[in-house]
Amino acid sequence: MKVKALFTIPLLLGMLVGCGDADSENDEQVTNPPPTNGAETDNSTQTEGQGEGEKQVDTSYNFTHFDLDVEYADDVSYNAEYTNTQNQISAELEDELINKINISGDKAFNQIAPSLAQLNFDENTEDEEVLNQVMTAFGLEDNYEEFELEVKFQNGEIKEYDFKK
Repeated sequence: MKVKALFTIPLLLGMLVGCGDADSENDEQVTNPPPTNGAETDNSTQTEGQGEGEKQVDTSYNFTHFDLDVEYADDVSYNAEYTNTQNQISAELEDELINKINISGDKAFNQIAPSLAQLNFDENTEDEEVLNQVMTAFGLEDNYEEFELEVKFQNGEIKEYDFKK
């Protein structure tokens, strides 16, 4: 009888400890839900082994690629690019208009994420509405010479928007 108890007690303790670990993982998942509708765009997790500027982020944008180029007089431009492939985020921002910066990686993503979160257009939205949303979200002046935007939507469709004044 004592021999059974010696083997049973450690086995039961091992099962209880194992169950406790599973419960704590479930609690963690519940307490950290993904953002909805871009409300919290910087809820990102960087996994071990990822390089600088590569983030694993759960975003709720309608697109996986966003490439904006706006040209103004005197060779002044505003360029913002965002790409999300298999949850690997890359971003670049060249802003000669407002902040006079040229950055990439996490800094660029953190700078453009609030603007991207304001965009709710999809592949069926009228071109003029897309133009208005982007100009407003990024705080751009409407005296541009050329506006070019390429977007790859979640469904894989790619659309280009071109406006010239």
